Amino acid sequence: MKKIFFAIYFIIAAIGNSNAKVTEVLDESQIPQPIKEDKNKSTSIKQISPEELGKFLQDRISKTVIKNSEDVKSNNIFVEPSEEVQQALENAKKGKFQQIYEAAINRISVNSETQRNESSINKPEFIDTVENQRQVWENPDFPVINITLPSGRKQNVPAQEHIPYLMNSIEILPDGMVTFNEDVVVVANGQKLKYGLTKILPKYVYSRHGERQKLSYAILSVEINNQEIPYKIIEGIDNIIFVPKNEFELEPGIYNYNFKYAVDNLLWNYGDFQEFYWDISGSYWNLIIAQSGATLTLPLGVSPLGQEVYIGSPLNLSSEGIQFIQPAQQAWGYAAQRALFIGEGLYLIVSLPENAVTPPTIFRKITRVFDAKGDVIIALLTFIMVLGSFVVSWHFIRLEKGQLKINLIKSPAMLRYLVYNRYDIKSFMTFLLEMFRKNIIDIQNAGETVLAIKKTDNIKNLNSAEQNALKQLFGSNEAVFNVCKQNMLKIRRAAKILKKNIKLQLKAFILKLNGGYLFFSSCMLLCGELFISFLTTDPWQNFIILFLATLALFVGICIFKITPNKLWQNILSKASGSLITAFAFVIMVALLSITAVIFIMLTIIVILYFMGIYGQRNGLLKPYIKEAADLKNYLSKHHDNILLGKEIANQQPNILALDMEDEFLSTNNEYNKLEAVKIAISILSKK
Repeated sequence: MKKIFFAIYFIIAAIGNSNAKVTEVLDESQIPQPIKEDKNKSTSIKQISPEELGKFLQDRISKTVIKNSEDVKSNNIFVEPSEEVQQALENAKKGKFQQIYEAAINRISVNSETQRNESSINKPEFIDTVENQRQVWENPDFPVINITLPSGRKQNVPAQEHIPYLMNSIEILPDGMVTFNEDVVVVANGQKLKYGLTKILPKYVYSRHGERQKLSYAILSVEINNQEIPYKIIEGIDNIIFVPKNEFELEPGIYNYNFKYAVDNLLWNYGDFQEFYWDISGSYWNLIIAQSGATLTLPLGVSPLGQEVYIGSPLNLSSEGIQFIQPAQQAWGYAAQRALFIGEGLYLIVSLPENAVTPPTIFRKITRVFDAKGDVIIALLTFIMVLGSFVVSWHFIRLEKGQLKINLIKSPAMLRYLVYNRYDIKSFMTFLLEMFRKNIIDIQNAGETVLAIKKTDNIKNLNSAEQNALKQLFGSNEAVFNVCKQNMLKIRRAAKILKKNIKLQLKAFILKLNGGYLFFSSCMLLCGELFISFLTTDPWQNFIILFLATLALFVGICIFKITPNKLWQNILSKASGSLITAFAFVIMVALLSITAVIFIMLTIIVILYFMGIYGQRNGLLKPYIKEAADLKNYLSKHHDNILLGKEIANQQPNILALDMEDEFLSTNNEYNKLEAVKIAISILSKK
C-alpha cells in the first residue's frame, strides 16, 4: 500500500511543483570555497542559486584526476570504523533469524529514549579524536591526488578513502512530503568501502520536548556512476538502513553515488508553526567529508520563520563555519566551510509557518497511523475478532444450536464415561460383555466365581487396546481367566489399557469437534500477522518468522499448561514451556512492538482457553452426553423385546454401562450374562 501511495503521489507532486524551480546563475566566483574554520567569522548571506552551488561542486568532482592510482591504497589518516557502519555491514552478512534475535535482545534490554541530536559516537573522548583528525588533515603527511576546480585552481586531496563531496538537494512539497536527491562522491580503496556505501537514516523524528513520530521511507532510485543499483531498506530498532540488495565489491577509484528517496511525516507540527529538522551530511558516515552542503526548496509563497545550521559532533556543535546562500524566496543553500570529520554532521533546523504545507488527507492520516502503529492496530483487531467469534459461538453452543454434528462411536465404556464421567469396574466388565458379544470369550457362572473362557485366538478384528487387554488377562497360553481377587493385578493392568484408550478417543473426538473453531481462529490470527508483515520492509520473510514464532508460542503455552502428577515433571513442563514462550516472544519483539506481541499472545491464550471450555461436558460434548442418557429411555421402552433371543447379547454391555442391569436380569436366556457379571462385580468389590 505504501509503495502505491508514493508512486501516485510523486506523479501529482511533479506536476504541481514544476514552477518552484530556481533560475540558474552562472557566476561561479560567488561560490564559497572550503577554508579553515575561523571562530571570529560570522555567518554571511549571499544571493546565489542553490542549483549553482550543486552544479559547481558536481563539476569540481567530475574534474578530479587520480595521478597515481596506487596511492589510493594508503590508510594513514583514518580511525577505526564506527560501530553503526561496521554493524550494518556485519548484519547484512548474517542470517535473517540471527539478525532478528539480536535485534530483539537489544530492543528489550536498551531503553530507546533517543533525543533529536543523539549519535552513537556521542562520547566525551570523541572530541579528542576529531581534534587529532583535524591536525592530521590540516598538516598532511600522506600521499595526495590533485584535483582541478572549475575556476582553474588546483587543490590537493588525500589519496585516502574519504568523501570529497556530499550535496543534498532537499525539497519540501506542498503537502509536507520531503524528497531528497543526494550526491555523494567517494574515493575508495577497497577497505571501508569494500562493498559500497551503506546509508543509515533515522527511524524517528524527535520534537523539542522529546516526543517522537515514526518516519516513512521510500527509495526512489540509487545510482553509482549513473548506473542504477537495486537497494533495499532494513528496519532497525532506531534506524533505517539503505543497503544494496546484492553484495558487490568496489574496485579502487572514484564513485559518484546518487540517492533519491522520499520521507513522509518528517515535519513536526507545534500548532502555531512547523519545524523541519535533518542531519544533512549524516553523522554515521565512517569517512571524512571534505565538502558538504545542501539546498532546501520550499513550496511556493512559503518563507522560513527561522533557520539554524550547526556543524560538529553532538557534544561540540557550532553555528560558525557555515556559508548561507539565498537566491530566491523559495530556495536556500548551506555549505560547510571546513571538512567534517568522523562522527560530525551538518544539522539543519528550519521553522515554517503553520500553514506552510496543506493538512494531510484522510488517506495520508490513515497511512501514517498504520505506519506508526499498524502492528498494534491489526493485532488488537485480530484479538477482538477472535475473542468475539468465540464468545458468540459459546452462546450458541450453550443453546445447542448451530453445532457441526460429528458421529461418535459410543462403545459401552465410552457410553458410561460420557454419562457418569468415570471409568470403574463396571466399565471393565462391559469390555468382557463386548468380547462375549463378538464371540471372543464365553462367560460362565461357576458357583462363587465367574470364569471367562477364550473361544478363539483370532482377535485381529479388535483394536490394539482390546487386543492388549486380552493378552493381559489370558497371557499367551491360558484359555480360562478366573474373575477373582487373586487376579486383580491382571484386571487392573487390562483396565488401565482400556481406560487410557477411552480417554485418548475422547480427546481426539473433542479435538475433531474443536477443529473448525481452531482452524477459523488460527486463520484469523495468521491473516492478521500477514497484514502486519506487509507493513514491514521484508513482508514474506517476516511473515514466515512470525508464523514460526506463533507456532512456538502455541507449543510453549500448551507445555506450560500440562500438570503431571510428579513434582519434577511439573517443574520441567513449567520451565520448558516458559523458555519456549519467552524465546518466541523475544523473536516477535524484534519485528513488532511489544504491545502488538502482547495482543498476539493474548489471542493465542484466548484460542487455547476456549478450546478447553468447548471440550468440557457442558460444551461441545453436551449433545452427545444427552444422546447417551437418552439411550436409557430406549432400553426401558424395548425392555421385553430385548430380553428375547440374542438381542440381550447386543444390548447388555450398554445396559450394564447405564446401571440398568437389575431391570434385565434373567436366567431363561442363555445369552443373558448380566447375572454372572453382577456376581463378578460383587466379588471384585469386596475389601
